Amino acid sequence: MSIRITACLFLALCVASAHSEDPVLLQYKFQEGQVVRYSVSDRDDYDIQVAQQKDAPFTDQKSVKQYRVVKVNDDGSAVLEVMFESVKLTIRSAGETKTLDTQAAANGDDPVFSTLQEIVGKPHVQVTAAPNGQLSEVKPLVERAGQPDEISKNALDAFITLPSQPIAVGTAWREDFNVPIRVNPKLSKAIKLQRRFYFQSLEDGKATITFETKILSPVNDPDDEIQLIQRPTRGRIVLDMNRGIVVEKTVSLDNTVTGFGGIASSMTLKKLHQEVLLNTQVAAAEGRQAN
Repeated sequence: MSIRITACLFLALCVASAHSEDPVLLQYKFQEGQVVRYSVSDRDDYDIQVAQQKDAPFTDQKSVKQYRVVKVNDDGSAVLEVMFESVKLTIRSAGETKTLDTQAAANGDDPVFSTLQEIVGKPHVQVTAAPNGQLSEVKPLVERAGQPDEISKNALDAFITLPSQPIAVGTAWREDFNVPIRVNPKLSKAIKLQRRFYFQSLEDGKATITFETKILSPVNDPDDEIQLIQRPTRGRIVLDMNRGIVVEKTVSLDNTVTGFGGIASSMTLKKLHQEVLLNTQVAAAEGRQAN
């Protein structure tokens, strides 16, 4: 009897193992009228020394953001509008602390927060997202000088690019992209970066994907390195396979650059970004859903 039980257990484990290794299609799903909301926490801590001067500035932000599915296209892609519902932001620099709470009755007119105040509570960017998370047709909805790059980044935060074909747990993939850095006031150059993704696990209908960003271009000048200090991040997302929605995302960074500015100097940046899906979502209106 014990031999039969052992054999059955062994067979069950083999079947479960084989099932977990079957390729699956990782994709986002959209429904017209759907609103997906996240609680977002951002913390950046700096430790800066230039010659004999030291400073430890930080930013701490708590926000609620959402994307609304305006339209689902025939190819499964969707037109989205991205919005911050509320923001509470604390900034400390040079010994001075400033705070913004968009839900407070009065916040004053500090120019430090003017850009943020103009976009909170209204859609600030429209973007088309493919089922694999690839974004196109990024369009600012709040016109402001210097704003498009920032709002595009906010849109990109909602997604990572997924493979277009089914993959098994243990599969890795990569995404190359360029970022500009300033050489002098009139000249910039492109630096090649690479995001590396790894399909870590699939349990209870939740896919866990880890990722990290590497700088591929040779960068030997500290004045170039300091412009890239925020780039070599690593993180993790959890994708609900049934709903096609990211339910959790974490991004972290711990990086130090020395010798910038041509003098004895050092900057360490520690960053933690977390997003958690809020289940208080507006129900999707009648419409088409990407399969």
